[in-house]
Amino acid sequence: MVNIMRKTSLLITLLLTHQSLLALGYESAIEKARFLIKEHQKQTNIPGIQVALMVEDTLVWSEGFGFSDLSQKTPVNQSTKFRIASISKPVTSVALGKMIEQGTIEIDKDINFYLPEFPKKNYSITSRQLAASTSGIRHYSDEDPLYNEINYPNIISSLNRFKDDKLLFKPGSEHHYSSYGWVLLSAVMEKAASQSFTELMDDAWNELGMFHTTFDLPEVDISNKSKHYVSGKKDSRTEAHFDNRSYMYAGGGYLSTAEDLVLLGGKLLNNQFISAETKKLLFSSYKLQDGTDTKYGLGWESGVNRTITPVVYHSGSMPSARSHLVIFPEKGVVFAYLANTGDNIFFNEREAHSIAELFVDTQVMMSNQSDALIGEWEIKSTSLRNRKTSGTLELSQNISGIIEGSITFKRSKKKKTFPIIFAESRNNQYHLIGVSPMFFDLYLTINEGAINGYWLHDFNVNGTPEQDDYWKPRDISAIKTRSEISLSP
Repeated sequence: MVNIMRKTSLLITLLLTHQSLLALGYESAIEKARFLIKEHQKQTNIPGIQVALMVEDTLVWSEGFGFSDLSQKTPVNQSTKFRIASISKPVTSVALGKMIEQGTIEIDKDINFYLPEFPKKNYSITSRQLAASTSGIRHYSDEDPLYNEINYPNIISSLNRFKDDKLLFKPGSEHHYSSYGWVLLSAVMEKAASQSFTELMDDAWNELGMFHTTFDLPEVDISNKSKHYVSGKKDSRTEAHFDNRSYMYAGGGYLSTAEDLVLLGGKLLNNQFISAETKKLLFSSYKLQDGTDTKYGLGWESGVNRTITPVVYHSGSMPSARSHLVIFPEKGVVFAYLANTGDNIFFNEREAHSIAELFVDTQVMMSNQSDALIGEWEIKSTSLRNRKTSGTLELSQNISGIIEGSITFKRSKKKKTFPIIFAESRNNQYHLIGVSPMFFDLYLTINEGAINGYWLHDFNVNGTPEQDDYWKPRDISAIKTRSEISLSP
């Protein structure tokens, strides 16, 4: 017994040591990510943010920023529950995957097989099409209220909002993002499982260990739930109007934490809740009848990032919340970001992917910075409005040895100063990220004391580069006017 206890203790010690060493190796990436998040939060006045990041089964970063309750100055902590908006879809998708594996549901059957009370349409609809947003069921419309005050006591009653509407197109012929499609899918899942949807999801969350994830129930006082905010007067934040999410649970009505979400991602990567085959089914892009690749699977967006690394992800956006879940399957990286406002914040897919990408390639992440970047540079470039602009780029080394600073130039209409940080270097090209508050990227090379390169807002998150000329890359050049090198600690 003593030997067993000693061996168990040794294994625990080795595990904790491995986790500590792994987290230690990402200190530089964490500091860069923290810089970008804080600068964005400062520019957009987000009351509270929660992030978590996992690498190879290890939680290497979990942090709260700001407040979950502005009036009480309650800090965001690791167990603060946020609205996750449309990340509810991939969370529901995982429970759907378990049902598929167990043979509880056949996703290519007509949904009326399971749900005969749903009005029949001109065409047959399947659960696969609902999950892939190719069913023809509509999304929100201008006629829907911005905030819902009706309480729907069960999933079936929530179908009343759209059940009599005509299909937008023949199912399988087009891709049209639809949260109502997921509400309908949850009713189908409920009937197929002969179990309430609430119980079905609770069972999944318990098995996954997602103990801080729940339904955003309007009639329940949920512990440690963040208040949610929208824009007020003069860039202030005011508490959001009451919103009853009972019409939208499967598509956007859950509460969770960043740690719970990265735990879900980790379990998926390790095939611990569903099999590799089922995971592939959920992640793989749906193809329309004409062969068009939608880049959307069964509740998951997919593609490759700008370094040609496979990525699956989903985002959520509503006036009172913004959420992101990003997974790089081949790298074992899972990142989650939650904010308690979604109004006027501009933290979109690119911003979330840029944070996650700092952790994707350990070798690149640990690559040496160039002291040649440090100093003051006189820059010349072109604004987004295609106007010539000049300014300055100032870079120095902080106490952790990371290069950061600011860039002053005309990005759009006016010349402004934006914070900027060194992200990585590849093939003698230096990548810096600025915050405007949207992130923008600079790719620079240095030759004989001069900088050449380009800057852009890179919206490519799934292998689809931006086509609008307004956002195309802009040439940038610079000459050093002052050299200052601060010593690393």
